[in-house]
Amino acid sequence: MKKKWFFSSFLIFNLLLFNFNNFIFADSYEPAPNEQIKTTIQNEFKLKYLNSLNSVKSEYGLDGKENFENVQLSSGTAYYKISDNANSSELVFAGYIFSIKLNNIDVGTIYSNNDSGSWEIFNITSNINNEQSFLATQSSLKEGEDIKLVSDVRYGIDALYIHGIAGERVIDLNSNNATSGSLHAENTISKSVFDEKIKNIKEKRAASPTKNGVLEMGAGQVNFTEPEATSNNLPVILFLFGVILVIPVLFVLTLILRLH
Repeated sequence: MKKKWFFSSFLIFNLLLFNFNNFIFADSYEPAPNEQIKTTIQNEFKLKYLNSLNSVKSEYGLDGKENFENVQLSSGTAYYKISDNANSSELVFAGYIFSIKLNNIDVGTIYSNNDSGSWEIFNITSNINNEQSFLATQSSLKEGEDIKLVSDVRYGIDALYIHGIAGERVIDLNSNNATSGSLHAENTISKSVFDEKIKNIKEKRAASPTKNGVLEMGAGQVNFTEPEATSNNLPVILFLFGVILVIPVLFVLTLILRLH
C-alpha cells in the first residue's frame, strides 16, 4: 500500500513539475506574442517612450501635426538571433518585434525580450518592413516549409530563414531588392554557407574581440552571396603532364626492344 501511495505521489509530482515548466516557457516559443505580452509592451511604450519619441518624430517620418500618441502596434512576430556559443550558428529565440503603425503605415519597430524575467522593450528603431517581409513571405511558402525571422545587430543581420523539402536557405532583408519580401536568388544563400560565414566571423572576433574594450556591433557583416565556385584543375593538369612524359618514355622503350 505504501509503495503504491509513494509511486502515485511521485507520478503526480512529476506531472505537475512538467506542466509547471511548460507554463513558464509556454510563451517563449510562440510564433506570435499572446495578449498579455502585447499589453505589457504597449503599456511600457506609452509610459516610457512617447515623450522621447515625439521629440525626434521627424526621424520616423512624422510631420508637425502627427505624434506617437496616435500610433498602434502590430500583433507582433517572434524573431531569432545567432547563438552565443562560439562554435555554433544555431538560431535561438530572442523575443518579439512589433511594428509601430500610424494610419496603417509602418513608421518604426519595437524589439522586446524577456532576459530580465519579464517582458520589456529593449530597442526602438526607425527601421521598418522586417515584419511585413516576414508575413508576405510566410503567405507564399509551399506546404511543408517553415520560416523564422532572424535579427541580430551583432552581425548586421536582418534575414528570413526558410526550411522545407527544398532544403534550408537564408534570405537577406537588408538587400535593396528584398524590401517586398520576394525571394530573390541574388540575396539568398544556403544555410550551410550562412553557417560557414558566421563561423568565420566568430573566429575573427575571437582573435580580436574588442576595440577599445567595446565589442564592434555589426562589424564583419554576413555577405549574402554564394562563394564563387572554384574549380580545382590540378588533378587534370597532373594527368596531362603525366601523359606527355609517358609518350617519350614509351617511344624509347619501343626502340630498345626493336634493337634487341
